[in-house]
Amino acid sequence: MSNGTPTPIPAAPRRSISARLFSLPTVLGLALVSIAFLITGSDKVVQPMEDPDIYWHLRNAAQLLTSGHFIRSDTWTFTVADKPWLNFEWLAELPYYFAFRWLGDRGLYIVMMLLVSAIVVGIYSLACLRSHNCRAAFVASFIGFHFITVSLGPRTLLFGWLFLVIELAILWNLERGHDYTAWLPPLFLLWINTHGSWLIGFVLMLVFFACGFVGGEWGSLGATRWTKPQARKFIIVAAVSFALLFINPYGWRLVAYPLDVAYQQKLTIQHVAEWYSLNFHEFRGKATLATLMLFGILQLVRRRRWSLQDLAFVLIAIYGGFTYVRFVFLLGIIVVPLLALDLAGIMRDTYDASTDRRMPNAISILVLLAVIAGFWAPERKIEAGIAEAFPAKALPWVRSTAGHGNLFNDSEWGGYLEWQVPQVKEFIDGRIDIFTHLGVMQDYLDAIDVHSPDAVFDKYQVQYVFVEKTFPVAYLLERSPNWKIDYQDDVAIGFERVR
Repeated sequence: MSNGTPTPIPAAPRRSISARLFSLPTVLGLALVSIAFLITGSDKVVQPMEDPDIYWHLRNAAQLLTSGHFIRSDTWTFTVADKPWLNFEWLAELPYYFAFRWLGDRGLYIVMMLLVSAIVVGIYSLACLRSHNCRAAFVASFIGFHFITVSLGPRTLLFGWLFLVIELAILWNLERGHDYTAWLPPLFLLWINTHGSWLIGFVLMLVFFACGFVGGEWGSLGATRWTKPQARKFIIVAAVSFALLFINPYGWRLVAYPLDVAYQQKLTIQHVAEWYSLNFHEFRGKATLATLMLFGILQLVRRRRWSLQDLAFVLIAIYGGFTYVRFVFLLGIIVVPLLALDLAGIMRDTYDASTDRRMPNAISILVLLAVIAGFWAPERKIEAGIAEAFPAKALPWVRSTAGHGNLFNDSEWGGYLEWQVPQVKEFIDGRIDIFTHLGVMQDYLDAIDVHSPDAVFDKYQVQYVFVEKTFPVAYLLERSPNWKIDYQDDVAIGFERVR
């Protein structure tokens, strides 16, 4: 259009709430949610519940609500006690904490599944928005389901991905002539207090707006220039969004935190699995590559016009997903809707709301709700998943060490021990940032990889060691005359120093 925006799609006739509820798009969206429940609830245990960070998140929330003050220093460990620390995900911790306080471990599962369901429905809705074809959106969302499994768990990161879906809905609605960009500043105000992934959303917003300052056609690639009023508005939206980032408990330090992760926490990126590069020898890597190959083939078949914004988003998402496995989720959120757009060009059949049959749709919805209820994980499955991941059997022994000496522990168990045995000060937990900055992380790695365990244990006056039986340091201590086995089960082993 001459005014700088794509031609808006004519508005569909208004439909009643019941007509929209008992419709094919609703059935297909609920089918995707049922798949998410099948993935998490079909095994003997709920494996996504094994996220190692959730328990120190719970303890952070408990301290915030008990003290009435935001956390500014460490109080959980003896290695970095009283050192400055930012609780950069404080707002995302509160829903999990209240759910746990009211419903226990089941509450964590409920919050997790509500977030996962919202993200799944959100991606499907984005696919419908871009393709205008609910069937193509369903197929694309189903094909891309493997993208979201990388972050399944009671994680604060899920809030970040949900906010990204909302942001894309706001930006992509501009193509339909609907301007909701005034909602972006409050979204970023909420986002920065919830998760550090706000930076991804902010960069995507700037890229989207910047592409509108370029106009032209380059083969199948095109860009439409914003009008002057639009350009002014978007500059104001970006400026206000940036200003609102500083409304948080930690000021500029929280705004700068993602940069600290990228440039000052090399050990985090080198030794935390979700920061590894995507492994194309594993299923997730192969499935991601296959999806992108399908995406590329469809471009050759359809040869559709690409917008500069879409190309920029896809390139950013591919770089992120290939470089760090945790960003495969980002790749899915961006690629699935565009994949639906290409599938719609091949499938060609469009959804006609007038052909909806409410009774069959209502029956389908009831069946899908029954499927969700059937795969809704009971408490025993949730507890079994937690028991597989954390040393629940060893808690009495860990509790017995309180006041008798410093405890060296597996970092994956640190948060769990802090929550379950608060009277014991641990060596390390999943908050890798503070331990990396103060050198504790490197000492921890030197100990568990048996580079210099004795020096580390002497440095921190460690009296007890509590790790997985498969750790190299466990093998070494079993054969050392300076240590004795004080506890062991099928997973964990505890050593005491022989004086």
